[in-house]
Amino acid sequence: MSFSINTFFFSLIAFLALRAVAADCNPLNTTTTCSPDAALSTEHTWLFNETLDSTLWDMATGELNYTDKGAEFAIRSENASTLLQSNFYIFFGVMEVHATMAVGRGIISSVILQSDDLDEIDWEWLGYNTSFVQSDFFGKGNTTTSNRGGTHLVSDADTVFHNYTIYWDKDRIEWWIDSDLRRTVNYSEPLTVYGKNYPQTPCRVKISNWPVGIASESLGNIEWGGGLVNWDDVPFIMTVQKLRVKDFHTGKEYKYTGTTGSYESIDVISGNSTAKKEIEKKPEETLAEKWDDLGEGAHIGVYVGAAAAAAIAIAGFGWWCARQRKAGRLQRALNDSAAGQSGAELTQMEKPEWRQSQWGQQSYQRVP
Repeated sequence: MSFSINTFFFSLIAFLALRAVAADCNPLNTTTTCSPDAALSTEHTWLFNETLDSTLWDMATGELNYTDKGAEFAIRSENASTLLQSNFYIFFGVMEVHATMAVGRGIISSVILQSDDLDEIDWEWLGYNTSFVQSDFFGKGNTTTSNRGGTHLVSDADTVFHNYTIYWDKDRIEWWIDSDLRRTVNYSEPLTVYGKNYPQTPCRVKISNWPVGIASESLGNIEWGGGLVNWDDVPFIMTVQKLRVKDFHTGKEYKYTGTTGSYESIDVISGNSTAKKEIEKKPEETLAEKWDDLGEGAHIGVYVGAAAAAAIAIAGFGWWCARQRKAGRLQRALNDSAAGQSGAELTQMEKPEWRQSQWGQQSYQRVP
């Protein structure tokens, strides 16, 4: 599908304005040093059918609904949106997402990489057409040209979990769909202004579902999204099944050393990545797993101890039962005596037991 230059230009501005959450510190706009970016420093795949680790992910707007198919990024009310962003960054790498888009005019589904100085690489789905996806990129938030985007055919994007992958290094960006290379942008070419607008700084992952077809937007933005949102059609649901992210660098953090925004200005700080440690953290063992971890000797010791404890318990129970029987016989004898029977009627066995059991308590007269 084709777009006019003006429409596509407005689309770039709308996408940046509505979806992006600005970093606390833009390294290009300050004379002070921004805090380093926490590195992923590894490769990991997240399955989106269970709650994500809040130390690694931040739900900036909206909330996720986890299902067997994946996590739903849903717009359920007027002007609502959802945005999930990683608390870690990658400095070149791979991002692979398996997702279905939200359907509805004026609704945009997106999965992007974005840096603190607004370098950006995108997948974008326009809710009014389920047969294509857009690829895009930005350098330092520069939207002065409108020819960076690409449009790619994909069947049933709303119902089929296609594999949308971005490969990114210092030399090129590649967009893949289901193992099929759809687009390549090189570092040094006119489209990137020979590297000036090439994304090249540490990026975090952002996944969002948001409305562009709203009355407060410009006509160009609304046309890009396919028109005004029909809020009677809620919910608008984008679903993410799984996400794989690979960081091409290892280290603890990424630090800007100047205001050029070039990859040469980024220092990779050595050390253990917090994200990597969290990912590799061993989950708490179940009782069965803890038992399996014990050696054979420990197993035998537990068995012997349990057997001994059981024997003691059985012996104690037998002793208690014997005492109860003796007490019962005594009570029966007392009841018989109170009914007018003579003490001589007690059996020879009962008399010694009575004397032995009750003498120390001094509750009764000793039997002659």
